[in-house]
Amino acid sequence: MKSIRHSAIIAAVLCGTTATADVTAQQVWDNWTDQMEVYGQGFSTSGEDMSGDTLTISDVKIEMSDDEASVSANLGDIMLVENGDGTVTITVPDNYPIELNFSPEYGDPSAVNLAVEHEGMVLNVSGDPEAMVYDIKADRYAISVDSLEGQAGEEVELKDAMFAMIDLAGTYSVKTDNLTRIAYAFNVGALDIDVLFNEIGGDGIVSANADLADLDMFANIATPIDMDMEAEMPPFVDGLALEGGYTFGAVSYAFDIDVDGEAASGTASVDHGSLGFDMDIDGIAYVGESHDINISMLIPEEIPFPLDVSMGKYGFDFQIPLSQGEGGPRDARLAFDFTDLAVSDAIWNMADPQNILPRDALTIALGLDAQVTPFFDFLDPAQQEAAMMSDIPGELNGAQITELTVRGAGAEITGEGAFTFDNSDLETFDGLPRPEGQVNFAINGVNGLVDKLIQMGLIPEEEAMMPRMMLGMFATPVGDDMLTSTIEVNSEGHLLANGQRLR
Repeated sequence: MKSIRHSAIIAAVLCGTTATADVTAQQVWDNWTDQMEVYGQGFSTSGEDMSGDTLTISDVKIEMSDDEASVSANLGDIMLVENGDGTVTITVPDNYPIELNFSPEYGDPSAVNLAVEHEGMVLNVSGDPEAMVYDIKADRYAISVDSLEGQAGEEVELKDAMFAMIDLAGTYSVKTDNLTRIAYAFNVGALDIDVLFNEIGGDGIVSANADLADLDMFANIATPIDMDMEAEMPPFVDGLALEGGYTFGAVSYAFDIDVDGEAASGTASVDHGSLGFDMDIDGIAYVGESHDINISMLIPEEIPFPLDVSMGKYGFDFQIPLSQGEGGPRDARLAFDFTDLAVSDAIWNMADPQNILPRDALTIALGLDAQVTPFFDFLDPAQQEAAMMSDIPGELNGAQITELTVRGAGAEITGEGAFTFDNSDLETFDGLPRPEGQVNFAINGVNGLVDKLIQMGLIPEEEAMMPRMMLGMFATPVGDDMLTSTIEVNSEGHLLANGQRLR
């Protein structure tokens, strides 16, 4: 719960004005202060003055804190101008400071002084008390570290630390019915991150740079109107729901570290990728992927040659139901893939100096779908104790292997299959629901791989006899070092391999 609260606080401070709004200047300001009070924080000002169509809030300061950290932002004067067409334009200073103070339970206090700067920022507010919309544009919005104090400042000398968004545009809206519904969608043409630290009293240096293009972000958040931000359990049972994600274009990253006689440098790049998440009382979904990944590193004191790694794609997909739903089985999913993972010859030579193994790229991919019946709503505090005390919190009704691929070093294993489960029969398989279905495998090049591992001395020839015998028992030859296998559980609970009963 604390992480949700911290995220909301940080967003409010950095955006400076992205809270809620109405169609008049006073309503904009009142609604903003009301939203901040939800987080248990607030403003201090030296006064408010309405002159003509402009409301000026003088010396605005936001202060937020918890047991170990505090945030203080001095925004200066904010002007809210009524445009005469039901909209309000908000103007904040083009730069203002933020101070972060940390007082950890263990360790010395420290402080970080930030500066926020923006160029060409325009913020217009429209809508009505029940549906409010912000339209935001900025040529550049940057946050930089001005100085470090306390323990942080004693360890390193700050030279540069800056995070900048270029060509920012988006909308932010708030609607209130039985819940407060926040939605935003932003596009950033480019992100630029630069970091440079020097070692105090030495020659050490830490530098890093990252650039990212075409970042698109969105989120939809529903919260109870009087949500308790200090509650131990997030109120999903009362309607709290979160969904969001982002897509991005080309990413490049470089770093150089040389501290205490130890050095490392490297670069990384990604062509494009995405991430999405969804969480509410019904469950969690989390999916992401990145394409055309390249990493190069040099650690001269540890490894005398560059480490080069590339990957065609990396992805994952998780879907976990957490409630009983409206009856009947719920969908679940677990999937991941590492596609075309390749390393440089220098790395291959460490494991295979005689170049015996084919140096194909490695692919590992698994996709599992399932249908399950939860017996509880696991995010409902009233049901959590019963769920924890239950021996069986739900049923597995079906499972499908939608993808199975292991490919590399001249060998490949693929598979697919599906099973249903009879939860009324817990005896046939010793307390597990009885499955029925089959899975089919294609196994190519495995005997050749075993021969090469024997040639390399990694497997003694006598120890290779057992896996070869197992392949002979469970697989059928269909070509030169090509095997197939069908593992089946029939309606009587018999386990068969290629039609031969094993159980």
